Amino acid sequence: MKVGKKRLAAAAIVAAIAVVTYAFSFNHKIARFFSHELVISIAGDIMLDRGVAGQISQNGALYPFENVIGVFTEDDITIANLECPLTAAEVQMTKEIVFKADPKSVDTLKSAGFDALMLANNHAMDYLPVGLADTMTALDSAGLYYAGAGDPGEIKPCFIRRNGIRVGIISYSLFPPDTINELSGPDIAYVREGHLDDMQSEVASAAAQCDFLIVYYHWGIEYRHDVSDIQIEIAHAAVDSGASAVIGTHPHVLQGRETYKGAPVYYSIGNFVFDNQIPDGTDETVILQFTVGKNGLLDVRELPVVINNCQPQFPDAQKAAEIITNLERYSQRFD
Repeated sequence: MKVGKKRLAAAAIVAAIAVVTYAFSFNHKIARFFSHELVISIAGDIMLDRGVAGQISQNGALYPFENVIGVFTEDDITIANLECPLTAAEVQMTKEIVFKADPKSVDTLKSAGFDALMLANNHAMDYLPVGLADTMTALDSAGLYYAGAGDPGEIKPCFIRRNGIRVGIISYSLFPPDTINELSGPDIAYVREGHLDDMQSEVASAAAQCDFLIVYYHWGIEYRHDVSDIQIEIAHAAVDSGASAVIGTHPHVLQGRETYKGAPVYYSIGNFVFDNQIPDGTDETVILQFTVGKNGLLDVRELPVVINNCQPQFPDAQKAAEIITNLERYSQRFD
């Protein structure tokens, strides 16, 4: 009888080991949880107005994300830049191009797997401080994190803890608002050329509070693949101050990447959900995936993406190789 019990116990242990092995093999999230690692996916600019709004009206709210949602639901943290306020406000800035989207879009963003949206960009204030306030309220209501916006003097990083690792995110724009300097209310975070001390202090403070710090910038010259000297100066200053990685958007196209003092710097990862793919290169982007452990960056993956009818999609092998080749070419300056 005792032998039988021992065999049953042994069989139970073997079965338990088999279950754990299966979980580790086929459920990467569980494996990362126990190994104290996480995967962060980072995408470019998301704009939900104009032609994108038309596609959503015809094809449903999740249409822009249908082909990439699998990646975002399998990672641990998903980040992108939100290139439009979520507001019903009518009064807007007096400039040629303004964007906005329904505040209910937060439900779609959450369903698509996003965890944090960057708000420091040149369209966040298109509907004035009230539009930005509505955006923050909408994100808060959905339980989504954001960075790069808040009441003046109180704009703070966001911190997300997963698998025992604390990730910090800071968002800055190089572009000041056009006509709202005298209006009260929330604002976005700016980085100013020639005055980097405040930014460096904020980056250093955030780095001291987390295990891995991403600094996400809105900068650069539209439709240009070459990186400006000020972008390099700011990126290097951020890494010197403690940033673990630097990401940029705004040019609508890919720009070069480099590794500076061990930190990956992607000067522009381009559009992600956008409606204007007419100029060359505006339909090419990458989703970055950082695998992070308690002691820092373990791996970087670049997932090539094409944008077709406002919808990011994974291309065939030939196009994917072409996108990576282009990225290498834009990066030659840093070889």
